[in-house]
Amino acid sequence: MSEMNQIQKNLYQLLVELDEIFKKYDIEYILAAGAMLGSVRNRRFMPWDDDIDLYITRDNWNKLVHVLETEDDILPEGRSFVYNENTPYYCNPLARYVNLNTTTIYVSQSLPAKSCGNQIEFFIFNPMPVGEEAEKEYMDLMHVYTELVSPYFVVNKETSLEDWQKHYELYEHYCKRIEAEGEEKVLKEIEYTLTHYPEECDHYMMTWGIRNHVYKSEHYQLEPEMGKFEDGEFPLGYKPEGFLRGAYGDSWMYIPVYEEQIFHNAVRNDYLPFEEYTKRYLPKINRESVFKKFRINKHNNAGVFYKQRKIDMLIAKEKIYVGSFHVSKDLEGKDDYLRSLLEERKYDELSKEFESYLKLQKTKDALFFNIQVPISDKNLATYLFSLIGQGEYYNVPKFLRTREAQEEPLNDEFNEIRNIVQICHDISVARYDEKDIGLVKELVDKYESEYPDLIDILRAKIWIMEKEAESVDDYKKIDELCSHVLSMYPFDGETMAYNAQAKSECGDKDAAMDLYRKSVDNTRNGIIWQKVEDESGISRMDMEAELIEVLNNEN
Repeated sequence: MSEMNQIQKNLYQLLVELDEIFKKYDIEYILAAGAMLGSVRNRRFMPWDDDIDLYITRDNWNKLVHVLETEDDILPEGRSFVYNENTPYYCNPLARYVNLNTTTIYVSQSLPAKSCGNQIEFFIFNPMPVGEEAEKEYMDLMHVYTELVSPYFVVNKETSLEDWQKHYELYEHYCKRIEAEGEEKVLKEIEYTLTHYPEECDHYMMTWGIRNHVYKSEHYQLEPEMGKFEDGEFPLGYKPEGFLRGAYGDSWMYIPVYEEQIFHNAVRNDYLPFEEYTKRYLPKINRESVFKKFRINKHNNAGVFYKQRKIDMLIAKEKIYVGSFHVSKDLEGKDDYLRSLLEERKYDELSKEFESYLKLQKTKDALFFNIQVPISDKNLATYLFSLIGQGEYYNVPKFLRTREAQEEPLNDEFNEIRNIVQICHDISVARYDEKDIGLVKELVDKYESEYPDLIDILRAKIWIMEKEAESVDDYKKIDELCSHVLSMYPFDGETMAYNAQAKSECGDKDAAMDLYRKSVDNTRNGIIWQKVEDESGISRMDMEAELIEVLNNEN
């Protein structure tokens, strides 16, 4: 296993310290976001990770605050807790545990100048009221609360234009109340409403606003699983894979390529206290005056946001309209030819044919505004079937949503695609989340006759056989099935990994090692990467870390 970089070492030390404090005072928490992903997939930091997030329920957060405010000498030297109630100008629903001897300064934290070191963030979850309508009202109130709290930027900027209009009307309503009644009174009223529903609930919602994170209450209330993370073991909640699927979708087990990895932009120094930076600019500004201007600017920005987004949408539509001429030229008259490539499983050739379409359809504006690049239904269906054939069913829904937003109804092929995606989803949940062999068998038996060559069904059959294998003869049967699958899908890295294990158990070590190496080059499934590392010692994560370091240096 590759070593942690310096910021990861600093963050891990903070996590160990917090874990000791929480155990001492019987405070419950779980790893969140990237740390949970890293633990479940590969038992360590993702190579590019530069933060750690934790989930904590409101009751446990209140318990922690009580301990911090009533007990002496809880925190190690050079540490602090930063949250709204104890830090002027902080204005953030996330609380942070900060290393004062390091520097990580984000623009939105430069004015409060307290949460400016390597830090662990706390996402606080509240019980939601029961019932669909009550939950919707709760979510709307949570969104407007996070908007009102933060003066530094528009929080809910990723919401749709339709939802933004309703959000802004509620925001304006509370802004007028604040002007008439005072900010403290209004915000405390909203906070009380959001934080005083009983713990006996169906769902919890995170106090953030930037994204909707709503999870079943069982993830917090039932006995948590423990997960290895670097050198320690930490709580992951009940069935953490359910958390990950809710947060990241059906592709949570896949490692993103370099271009999709998230790095946080900040002024960083892992060895120098952030006060060495903040003391240079704080004496030169009037923080109260600047803070008031931030609030005024935020209100103005929120007021023009809807109009600006409508303009952005019109511009995006024009850009896509112009760009679509290249798409039409590349795909014109090729409907039957592309379908023949699909039937022959020539996925690389198909990807090249759809390259100009994908470049345009996957732009941020096209996805956000649900703009469909002009393409025939037959060609779109061909591409979506090719994704399914490559085991990438989880990438299909975003294309379907865009197509559904158009006026023309979906044809039978799209309905079949939706049905296959649901089958693959159900199998994935049964395998990864529930780890239920019986349920996976039931799904395979139900759908195999209709879709005998569906890669997700074939992978599930291999998975079942591997789970139940007890003898060399069992592994020979796995080898035979893997060979059959690879004859149809020669670059399926997941199948290669199971085939490698089967060959190893049958005594063909050289062939096994060759397949292990090929498998990690032909899949980005982190669970498979860890399986290969456990069985062969080949660490694709170490290779990834080296590659990221090289690419970062080049950039």
